[in-house]
Amino acid sequence: MDDSEHHPLSRTLPTRGKDEDWQFLWFLPHVVLVYAIVNFCTVPLASWTGGRLLPFLHHPTSSSSFEFLFSHIFAFSFIPAFLSGVFATRFKHNVAQFVWFVPACVLLYKFVTYQSPSVLQSHFSAAFHEYFSGGFLIGEYRNWHEFWAIVGSNPDMMRGMAQLTFTAPFYAGVGYSMAALVRPLLVFNRDVEAPARDPSQPAATQDDVRT
Repeated sequence: MDDSEHHPLSRTLPTRGKDEDWQFLWFLPHVVLVYAIVNFCTVPLASWTGGRLLPFLHHPTSSSSFEFLFSHIFAFSFIPAFLSGVFATRFKHNVAQFVWFVPACVLLYKFVTYQSPSVLQSHFSAAFHEYFSGGFLIGEYRNWHEFWAIVGSNPDMMRGMAQLTFTAPFYAGVGYSMAALVRPLLVFNRDVEAPARDPSQPAATQDDVRT
């Protein structure tokens, strides 16, 4: 007699596959993808939104390109990472839920070791302003000479670059991990709404459906 007849739960409980044992090998590729999204999607997306989309919608921005980017860095890093995570988690890599941990550790290290520019300002407020605050005032540049002049003289430019380098990957990691966490729940709900057919029962024919 088959053992499954004595243990009916063995037919319903999921078994751990060999692929799940090696999922940790996919952790690094997911982390690399998060940083690639920031490096190759965040700036072009901000440039396209401020330069083309908003004027097309008759809502042009009065901010410079860098000021617009740094002021909306959360949206331009979180949203593309979340959408990429929705697609990437189709491969059912549970380790993708933890990719936020790497950029979070890097950002935490920079936050803790940040040197306040003034002894009159507390370390926490100075570090928070450096890596999370907005309020950027950056003029537009027309040539490379003006660009390097802004980089060398405007502290908001350096603060924005710091957020693009360290804070944006954290935002992207959170968005990517949230997508990996939410998508299985959506798939589970869809499976619950459409329960599996009992294999012992014959499939319904077209004539049965009509009757």
